[in-house]
Amino acid sequence: MSNQSVKAATSNSDLLSSREAGEAKRTLILCDFDGTVSKKDTVNKLIRNHISDPHWRYYVKRYLRGEIGSREVYKAIAPLMRMTRLEFDKFVLEHAELDPFFPRFLVWARENNIDVKIVSDGFDETIKKLFDSHGVTGLDIISNTLLIEQDGRIEIRSEHSNPACGICGTCKLNTLRNFRSQYDKIVLIGDGESDRHAATEADMVLALGDLFLFCARNGIPAIRIDGFHEAPAMLTRDIRAVAFDLDGTLIDSIEAIVEAFNYMFSELGYPSMTLQEILRRTSISLIDFVKSHLKPEHGELGIKVFRDYYDTIYLERTTMLPGAMEALLKLNASVSQGIVSNKRGRYARILAEHLGFAHKMVKIIGAEDGFKAKPSADMFHEFIRHVGSRKEHTVYVGDAPIDIEGASAAGIDAYAIAGEFFTAEELALHKPRRVLSNIGELPQALEPVITTHVQKI
Repeated sequence: MSNQSVKAATSNSDLLSSREAGEAKRTLILCDFDGTVSKKDTVNKLIRNHISDPHWRYYVKRYLRGEIGSREVYKAIAPLMRMTRLEFDKFVLEHAELDPFFPRFLVWARENNIDVKIVSDGFDETIKKLFDSHGVTGLDIISNTLLIEQDGRIEIRSEHSNPACGICGTCKLNTLRNFRSQYDKIVLIGDGESDRHAATEADMVLALGDLFLFCARNGIPAIRIDGFHEAPAMLTRDIRAVAFDLDGTLIDSIEAIVEAFNYMFSELGYPSMTLQEILRRTSISLIDFVKSHLKPEHGELGIKVFRDYYDTIYLERTTMLPGAMEALLKLNASVSQGIVSNKRGRYARILAEHLGFAHKMVKIIGAEDGFKAKPSADMFHEFIRHVGSRKEHTVYVGDAPIDIEGASAAGIDAYAIAGEFFTAEELALHKPRRVLSNIGELPQALEPVITTHVQKI
């Protein structure tokens, strides 16, 4: 892509004229810079490379302990820094790294009438220098101001801090609020601590790095991305098929499973296990569970004892999880639905019929249906083949790391539901595409964040 095309794509003049003409409000995307637009964080390295007085560590340690914010750190360390303009320019070109897809992302945004602004707790001169070197112009930059005097002295001005708080040099939450009345929807793209407050009020967060964990922990709607090459697709994706895990995702079957396992242990002379001990292992298949906990010579008998007992109790001891049936009803007309479970296929189909949702499923696949159990991709591939959906239009909904692993092996995204088995943060560590607090959030989570006419870059 030429510099000329990037400049044309990032120009805001036509956006201003359309706004003046009274067109409908649009979407705003606020982009963090360090660790997001720039793949490398430049702030810490810039300070470390251009400061010799060891007292700066005192302020950084206080910052890391949460005693002071970035605004106070900048105020304290600026008098300790020295650099020339030439040294600064050389630093940026050597240490900053623009996400290679960011210019194309800007073209996509303009073609879809989406405004993009940079909001950073870093320095304006770093951002401008990197953009200039790649021909990116016309973007509003909201950040701290870095002034380099002729004698090498440094001044850092935090003109976008929040006077009522004063913690961050650039208050991203205040920035978001200032733009709220001008836009129907505000999306935040970021990666770290300075993005957290703004994330709490954004309509959607595209999260890199630790920001995804923060959002999961706090129930903030977020989509995990690895870079700007994924942003347009994740904001506009058209999901046409959804496969569900069963136990812990749609149904509450843990009491029957625990009782049957402990009956098996008792019959074979093994000590019983607590609900919590069994709880986190029920996502694997029965055969794998037995192999892990019984002697090899007891395996076949253990499976028979478990099934004989489970057959007598599982229908009356299994119920739908709160919100599950409502979610299936909402999705019934919009996507193809199915089950991919490590529960024996026979049990899965009987339970679906018994609980009244079998007719909503185009395919129910379980263990011993001729496919390897999760985390193998076999059952996922069969589901995709059966419904005729493309991988990018298909997601898997589950509640355990093994669900995320299996979906990843099949090349589809996992939406993880936090619950009794695994917390939201535990699930986020395994990098699903999304983490939801409960299944009631699923129908909305499957809708496109932005409706556009150009989806790809």
